[in-house]
Amino acid sequence: MAIGPTLGTGLFIGAGQALAAGGPASLLLSYIILSLLTYAMTTSVAEVATHMPSGHGTMVTNGYLYMSSSVAFASTYLRWYTLALFVPYETTTAMVNLGLWKPGTAVGTRLAVITAIVVGSNFLPEKAFKTSERLFTWIKIALGLGGPDGHTPWGFKYWKQPGAMNEYIIRGTPGRVLGFFHCLLDSSIAFTFAPELIGHQVETPALLGESAILGATIPGKVTSDVVQTALPYILSSVAMGVMAPFNETRLTNNGTGSGISPYVIGLKNAQVQIVPMIATIAILLSSVASGRSFLFLSSRTLCAMSELGHAPKAFSSRNRWDVPYMAVMASSVFSSLGFISVKYSSSITNNYLLRLVTSAGFISSMVSCVIYRQFRRRLRANRITSRHIFAVQPFGTYFGMLVSTLLLIAGGLWGGPKDKVKGPRSMRILTSYINIGIFALLFLMHRFKDVVPIVEVERPIEMNRRRWADQGGPESRPQKPSSRRRKLDAIPENAGAFELSLSQTTLEGP
Repeated sequence: MAIGPTLGTGLFIGAGQALAAGGPASLLLSYIILSLLTYAMTTSVAEVATHMPSGHGTMVTNGYLYMSSSVAFASTYLRWYTLALFVPYETTTAMVNLGLWKPGTAVGTRLAVITAIVVGSNFLPEKAFKTSERLFTWIKIALGLGGPDGHTPWGFKYWKQPGAMNEYIIRGTPGRVLGFFHCLLDSSIAFTFAPELIGHQVETPALLGESAILGATIPGKVTSDVVQTALPYILSSVAMGVMAPFNETRLTNNGTGSGISPYVIGLKNAQVQIVPMIATIAILLSSVASGRSFLFLSSRTLCAMSELGHAPKAFSSRNRWDVPYMAVMASSVFSSLGFISVKYSSSITNNYLLRLVTSAGFISSMVSCVIYRQFRRRLRANRITSRHIFAVQPFGTYFGMLVSTLLLIAGGLWGGPKDKVKGPRSMRILTSYINIGIFALLFLMHRFKDVVPIVEVERPIEMNRRRWADQGGPESRPQKPSSRRRKLDAIPENAGAFELSLSQTTLEGP
């Protein structure tokens, strides 16, 4: 199943804030819209990725192929550190799930234990890590699809009282519209980077030379993967809407920020014995599993950047277990942001991290849309037909660009009136838009790299899949990696995890 890191605590904790902001109808509608957005974006990413597959993954290579190197540099580093930011987001979510909202040494101690597990597991040999990842993934899937006890008489009473849609900031229809947009913003955490991860998984058959056999099935595989990713969210949004009302204060820790999962609230209200404790433990395991997965993805992204010459060479160093230990250590640095909870509430810290991650995801989606448009323009200019064409394109790209832009701009809704959200208003607004400045700074750093030296190796590639050292020079065969450098690939579909893995075959030059 194409689930994995994206099926994490965004489904259990983040959705609680979304429910409180917009109500059950807004939550369901948000997940449907985000599922459509995921499909639109996935088809564009898959069409580009399968045309010229890369062993280092679509997140690293395609920006350099079809855009200016400065834009590609900014977007690639933005993806890397955003994946790393998921780790403190998940660890602080674990604190919220345990009800450890108040800052202090107790939170710091528990954060240290969870962070040590997340980081330490990423130094395990690849085979051992993947074995444990599959176990954790099935725990998350079981929790996401299990829902409440079938003997409990839940119904749609909360759709009637207090209502299907919440009024945010102002009364009436405008308030319900604002509540829906706020709900959409909070829900987007569950789908961040899902299109690129699915696209990399679909890229595998083409990379292994199986595109001639599987070419006709790739559009169907993309659709299947998106459905398997989105369906648990849509079903769970219905379940959460009937388990807790949107005015339940525990959803937001009395308006502070992140709160208890609607699942746990519903089970406690129904006085179902023992089950709430089991759900709490399962969500805690989900946080640990998601943190492990995102640190794995972040470190392997940085390692791939290093192997392609877009990051310092040290980050491609591997130990005897084939673990890129320098990349893991560099990505793990961001885990320290979770310890802000020692001084400030875990609910507030988790909210800040959520805004950082989602805004970066919107920028990444916009860049993916630009990549697709440049890809199609290059094909037309060279009179080349794409290997796999999706019926929804190019309209899906326009839809993705529109929704991503609107959500990025609407991030300031979080900086609403003081009586709605805790924390400094200026800090809330800054958190919602700071990634725009970071992206611009990265772009300018690369654009003027004579002033700020950037270690990078340019590798222009023409659309006929031949590599050139320069525009008029002979074909340049890329240097073959050492025997310990194996090709980054997607884990087999039946493994049930959504991660990058290492294939046993060696990446050969064209």
